[in-house]
Amino acid sequence: MTQPLRVETRALVAYATERYEDAVTCGAIRRFLDHVGSVPVAAWGTLPDVSAKLARDWAIALDYRVDEAIAGRDEMERMADTLLQIGADLEHTDIVSATSFDVVNQDLAPYLPAADGYDTQIRTRPGGAGIVTTPHNQHDPYERPPVVIPPENTRLSAVGRETLPSTRIVEEPISIGSSDGNDLTIGGGRTTYFENGGGDALDQFVQEYRGNLLMLEAMLTEIGSGLRMPLSDLIMNAWSSSPDVIRNRADLLHSVANTYQTLRTDMTEETTSLGRYWDGNSADAFAQHAKARTTWISQVQEQAGWLAEEGKKAATMIEGLRNAYAAAGYDRMKELLDAMQDYATRVRGLFSPCSNAEDKLLEVATAYITFMAESEKRAITELAALVRIDEQERKERPDLGTRSHDAIRPPAPAVGGDIWTDGGGWTPNPERPPL
Repeated sequence: MTQPLRVETRALVAYATERYEDAVTCGAIRRFLDHVGSVPVAAWGTLPDVSAKLARDWAIALDYRVDEAIAGRDEMERMADTLLQIGADLEHTDIVSATSFDVVNQDLAPYLPAADGYDTQIRTRPGGAGIVTTPHNQHDPYERPPVVIPPENTRLSAVGRETLPSTRIVEEPISIGSSDGNDLTIGGGRTTYFENGGGDALDQFVQEYRGNLLMLEAMLTEIGSGLRMPLSDLIMNAWSSSPDVIRNRADLLHSVANTYQTLRTDMTEETTSLGRYWDGNSADAFAQHAKARTTWISQVQEQAGWLAEEGKKAATMIEGLRNAYAAAGYDRMKELLDAMQDYATRVRGLFSPCSNAEDKLLEVATAYITFMAESEKRAITELAALVRIDEQERKERPDLGTRSHDAIRPPAPAVGGDIWTDGGGWTPNPERPPL
């Protein structure tokens, strides 16, 4: 910092520099939210009446948190510009201040260099209009620095590299296993592989009985059953979800809330400290202004923490649904396999009454699919309770679609609240301590 400056000016410059760092930090939070918070739509699965709503409400709530980060950047930047300009005008000299950016945590730190205004020092000159930024060389096109995530931060490194569930269709026979070991194989045709399913109970069920269920669907299609397909129309809706991806991204958003908390705590202490060096109408008005902003930051911190917890809650509910599908699938699988084997044996046998074989298969398949559909309905009803939007829900507990978590704007200045921008109203405190 340029010397000599009076002790009260040094306190003002130190405070303003911290607010400038906070502004850049809020810019980094914005980029972090855009990157980490953007849960892939496919990760929510294809559950009817649930997945699309969860994806939509999450995206809306995330946009609100981004709006708050932008508002935070603008508010902190305005304070920094104004106070540093007051300091430069009072001292009639250029002021150069070093920056440290020590508020952020390990998850936000990689995004700081990519935020607007990130620099090792800032400068203000008398008679200017705030912080003077270093212009970019017009002959050297500016490229925003990339976000470089340390490899040891495994959870943050995983973002954007996730492998979501997918299917792969190949030309090969499909077969059905039986309890007596005499597997039935149908040559030709197409079969489907289900990849990156997460390795949980539902994925294990799909991998174990994929061929059997595809065979059943082929049989049901051949006889024109008109039934919902157990794998394609039911199980796939949950299997295609990725709760681990949702949970990791949601939990990382706690880093935003933690950063806001640190920012608020530091600002509160530093505002109190600044009051020891300055008196006057402007200083008093600024103290009120800063207090209102710290209160607002507390609210924004709660919003970020709420979104993180709601995302984790949704991931847990989806996991429960996946487990319910797996349990329902295993529950009657043996009965279904026996019926399929019996049907295949009868149809292939000479002089067998095919209509009876079809009736038996349809009877068992209908019971199995009905059982799966009822399990789906029960689980979806429970999951839908998480995101149901009505007045009573809003009163009792938050959810991703609730209007109580719209973007919170900074409070409007009270009458005369902008007096703090008048440099003539800042009077040094005669009892100011040494700095």
